Amino acid sequence: MGRERKMTGAAGERIALSFLKKLGYRILESNFRTPFGEIDIVAKLKSVMVFVEVKSRTTSSFGPPYLSVTKLKQRHIVKNALFYLKKRRIINAYWRVDIVSVMLNYELKLESIELIENAVEDDYI
Repeated sequence: MGRERKMTGAAGERIALSFLKKLGYRILESNFRTPFGEIDIVAKLKSVMVFVEVKSRTTSSFGPPYLSVTKLKQRHIVKNALFYLKKRRIINAYWRVDIVSVMLNYELKLESIELIENAVEDDYI
């Protein structure tokens, strides 16, 4: 991954963390590594575990950032979430996957942010 993309991703994740905290999410972990990849943010909202995928872009040429979460990516997110729940011995928990879509300008300042709750279709859960 190029330096520019890493900087965009890191800026987007910082903004997403702050945004979620303001909405009442309790952040448990960020950048949690699994054998299948990484969970950007693990949080809790009331009694629901929330696994958050953050997508950031500096251009809208390819549409909003959340469009990059393909069906394959959704499967990976669910696999990561199930790994986390098993590793932390969290049983019978309500959980979901949210996406935070962050548009930044070229100075990596926030232009817009969108939260998509329960973003993964039931087929993958």
